[in-house]
Amino acid sequence: MNYGRDSRITSVIAGMFSVLILLVLAFIFLSSQQEKLNQEFNQLIYSSLTSFTDAQKNQILKIADDAGDIRSGVECMMEAAGLSPEDQWLNTYLTKMEQENPDYQLNYVSCSNWKETISGEGRRELYEQVLNRKTGVLDIEGPLENQTGYIFLAAGPLNVNGRIAGVLFTGFETKELGEGAGTHMPFKKIYTLIIEPDGRILYSNGDQNLRNGNLFSSVKSDEIESQSTEAIKTRIKKEDSFTTSFSRNGKDYYISVMKTGVNDWSLVNFVRSPDVMLHSEYVFGMFFGTALLLILLTLAGCSWIFLLFYKQKQKLQLETERYSVLSQFTDTLLYEYDYDTDTIEFTSNARRKLFLERLKTRGVLRLNRGGYLIHPDDWQNGDRLRWALLGSKPEEVRYCRIRLKGQSGEYRWFSCQYKILSGQADRKSRMVGKLEDITDQLGREEMLLNRARKDPLTGVYNRSGEQIIDGKLALLSSGVFFMIDLDNFKEINDSCGHAAGDQVLTRVAEALDKLVGRDGIVARVGGDEFVVFIPENLEVQQITDMAESILELMDHTEEGYYTVIRVSASIGIAVAPKDGSSYEELYSAADKAMYYIKQNSKKGFAFYKGEGKEHI
Repeated sequence: MNYGRDSRITSVIAGMFSVLILLVLAFIFLSSQQEKLNQEFNQLIYSSLTSFTDAQKNQILKIADDAGDIRSGVECMMEAAGLSPEDQWLNTYLTKMEQENPDYQLNYVSCSNWKETISGEGRRELYEQVLNRKTGVLDIEGPLENQTGYIFLAAGPLNVNGRIAGVLFTGFETKELGEGAGTHMPFKKIYTLIIEPDGRILYSNGDQNLRNGNLFSSVKSDEIESQSTEAIKTRIKKEDSFTTSFSRNGKDYYISVMKTGVNDWSLVNFVRSPDVMLHSEYVFGMFFGTALLLILLTLAGCSWIFLLFYKQKQKLQLETERYSVLSQFTDTLLYEYDYDTDTIEFTSNARRKLFLERLKTRGVLRLNRGGYLIHPDDWQNGDRLRWALLGSKPEEVRYCRIRLKGQSGEYRWFSCQYKILSGQADRKSRMVGKLEDITDQLGREEMLLNRARKDPLTGVYNRSGEQIIDGKLALLSSGVFFMIDLDNFKEINDSCGHAAGDQVLTRVAEALDKLVGRDGIVARVGGDEFVVFIPENLEVQQITDMAESILELMDHTEEGYYTVIRVSASIGIAVAPKDGSSYEELYSAADKAMYYIKQNSKKGFAFYKGEGKEHI
């Protein structure tokens, strides 16, 4: 009996010891998981905050780039059309751009009268910096009187014939820097500052108790450890970007700093621990409760222990997937193509951009299943993605542009950057790449180019029409060239005013553009001179009919507030390739024919017949 009792006691002790060992192992396991969770959550916060700061930096750089693009566009227009920034056209053009872009504030100030024109010491200093540096300068004005935002003010020199004629101020009103970029961030509130190297605050989206306008002295006054303050101050001066954290009064503070690349400014973003939507302490609390449950389940049997660990593994996997999803909130689409299975797979955020039946598609090339996503021209011609899939060298980063069907069904332009990863025996194994939507960027480039090539008053081509006509002649080698000069146009300006004269030019240009159709080219090459080029091989009678149509449309061009204005024109005609094979040769021939009409009856047309006395 005593032996049996001692045996049971020994078994109980051994069982309790085993349970104790299991509990110790469980505690060690949970502690390690807590540390892992803390690291992952901190990494999530660091990554999200850094991504938000980078988006703000790109916004500032975009403001500077847009200002440069506007200034370059104006300079191209002036150079192409021979315009002066002192004339009224520039104010009209800037006003129109402000109407199309309400957030823009555009103003040109000439070198001749800038001291009388500019009010405010800040803008005067900015003007002098531009003249001294001979390059663009970015500054911040604000907060505005209504406390709704700041103005990022870019000032740049406007060059005419190699000299600075004045300064173009381009203001961009911003309610909150990075607005929209933090929509999917795991934070309730992000406090943003832009500071100079000495800590002076240029921009702030909130008070944050920064009473004296300097970041470094403010954090000292808020009783943050001086050692932490000095460490952050030193890193701001030495490093281009970093993300770190510190504690104060029982709260954790996360700070991300990044150089903007403009004026030695630094972006500083603060997040307090109460503003973080997800906390590792909460998850650990959940694990601690699970540990208590583990004790009870361990007493019931090892099966419950295994079940509990299985549940914990599922929960950890869920947290890992949640972190992965949060890190995917970006406009960059990633994809992977497997050569062996002919399968392409996109990341989940591709559904927001692309018209995808599924994220993973098999038989992309062999079964021709990639055609539903890729533009027919790009797919059938094989010069875009199929070339990329089949013709690239392993380990080489390549780039191309491709049109893909968007979520709404329309095709959009994407930049495609990719790399081939080799497998065994140097065989192609996989291709990984990224796609970025560049449709809006291409649209802006085309808009700026179109503005530089068009006459701002009439809307037809300016002298850039010369290159376009030369290009047509190089392709077709035949066509008809009309030189049109309005008769007595100076009298219209003198008697009815320049406004009426401008309206006449606009109506004439519109009528000519409508007459020649899509294939014809109309350009204004002088004050009252137009050229028309028809890239076709026309018969003499057809050319005559076209000239008479031009004269007839002049009779219908009437303008004036109280009077009726009759407009007529003298027209010279040259035919390619008989009278010339370039714009310059055709212009010279047609000009001689037009001059013949001017010297005689006006209001008529004549063909160029060759050099000599009988050239008309």
